[in-house]
Amino acid sequence: MPKRVLGNDPFQRGAAERPPPRPAPKAPARPRRPASTAARVAPASPPPRPAPAGPGAPKPRAEEARPAPPAKGTPAGPPLDLSAALGALRGAVEALRAGIGSPADVELDVYGGDLRLQAAVAPLAEFLYTHWFRVTVEGAEHLPKGGALLVANHSGALPIDGPLLHQALRRTRPELPDPRWLVEDQVFYAPVVGTLLNRLGAVRASPENATRLLGEGRAVLVFPEGIQGIGKPFRERYRLKRFGRGGFVKLALRTGVPILPVAVVGGEESLPLLAKLPAGFLGMPYLPVTPLGPVPLPAKWSVRIGPPIPLPKPGAGAARPGARPGAPDEVATLAVIEALVERTRRGIEEMLQQLLRDRGGVFSG
Repeated sequence: MPKRVLGNDPFQRGAAERPPPRPAPKAPARPRRPASTAARVAPASPPPRPAPAGPGAPKPRAEEARPAPPAKGTPAGPPLDLSAALGALRGAVEALRAGIGSPADVELDVYGGDLRLQAAVAPLAEFLYTHWFRVTVEGAEHLPKGGALLVANHSGALPIDGPLLHQALRRTRPELPDPRWLVEDQVFYAPVVGTLLNRLGAVRASPENATRLLGEGRAVLVFPEGIQGIGKPFRERYRLKRFGRGGFVKLALRTGVPILPVAVVGGEESLPLLAKLPAGFLGMPYLPVTPLGPVPLPAKWSVRIGPPIPLPKPGAGAARPGARPGAPDEVATLAVIEALVERTRRGIEEMLQQLLRDRGGVFSG
């Protein structure tokens, strides 16, 4: 007897031939019933007469014109497509793996970005951007070619506003070079979060990195509130913190790129900060406590990009003694820098208040 081989295809390579099927036993003939007791066969009904044609022909009833309803158990519409949800789930798993540690064969760009990871999490980014946060963007036409500094408010207890703004700029201005966002040291060196953000495109905040990015013609996103911006309690949502020492203004004056204020609404409701837990043993200033942990609530996000803020022309400010030619000190005095910082901050505040007045429901729309 030949050896049996498991498999669904009997013609697979190496599969045993099936034995010929056994003939089915013949059923015994049934005895004929007497003609007297046999059932009478009903005469065949005459074929239906064709309906008369012409303008005077009767119209079919509405019930006859309707299509037959689907059979019981048959879905009325197309089946639910789960490919997007599965792709988002796989993207979340890849993001978690990248945050814990990248494999040895990973290929990174000069800033630490991982293009393969970004492609893997693209379905997750699409789901969050389009269906979860339902992001709306205004003022993207203000972005010029050749690089710009986009100064935004921090929104939410976790720094997801950087990746979200990155997606917004890529979608609204795809013809421009890929934008990048700067992350402060407290977040960049945080375990898991810092590594993940760097692989997704974040760059450590420093004048050298920013100058190099702007020299490549990229739009660079900065958050001058720093760690204080994402450390605000929920009762202080959308209240801007201090903008540091005006480093972004000095950078704009040095490189000659414009400054665009950006207002972001929605992150404070998606990731409200409820409490702070000590996390010095993890190398972090604190561990934020949010309603669902790292999972954001489905609040609607709105982004507004303002027009460029006019910068003083070279030589408009008084140079301090010992300043080298072309340095920021020769372009503007400290008073001019502080005035530009305040003007940028005021522009963001005005747009925030306008967005808050204009939006409808926080979790609807």
